[in-house]
Amino acid sequence: MDYRTENLILRFVTEDDLPEVARTWPADHHPLSDAEAQEAIAYMRGNRERNAKGRVHHLCLAVCRADNPHTIMGWCGLDGSRDPSEPEIFILLDEAYRNQGYGTQCVRALLQIAAEDYALSGVHGGCAKENIASARAMAKGGMVQYGTEENGDPLFRFTAKEKSGK
Repeated sequence: MDYRTENLILRFVTEDDLPEVARTWPADHHPLSDAEAQEAIAYMRGNRERNAKGRVHHLCLAVCRADNPHTIMGWCGLDGSRDPSEPEIFILLDEAYRNQGYGTQCVRALLQIAAEDYALSGVHGGCAKENIASARAMAKGGMVQYGTEENGDPLFRFTAKEKSGK
């Protein structure tokens, strides 16, 4: 399944994405071998299969431009390792794609996925206090800053609104 925003496609990776996964995963490390990339794809698939309504173990989506859906620009998703009912949002974009509004589009899409596809009541987020662009993307994407860590890093939360009649 693909999720679309104004300019992006957020999608699950398959074996067809092996070269791109090898090039981009994980976003802050060296390229992977084909065998390591295959393991990463299997890992993402296994995590996705553990997700269900009301809980997210780990959801990882490739971020691609709509006009270039085969090039992975980065990764985004929801990590429920601390609390599967209220996971943490993450966005890792390659440097060339930062500060162009893509992070905000990812946040909006992930919050919609959390509320509509997984019926989650909330999503948490945070970033380093120096990462102003990330904090801005969370705020513009629909999250509210509710506090800070002891070191000053901002903490954000999104609370899904109950739909009337439910």
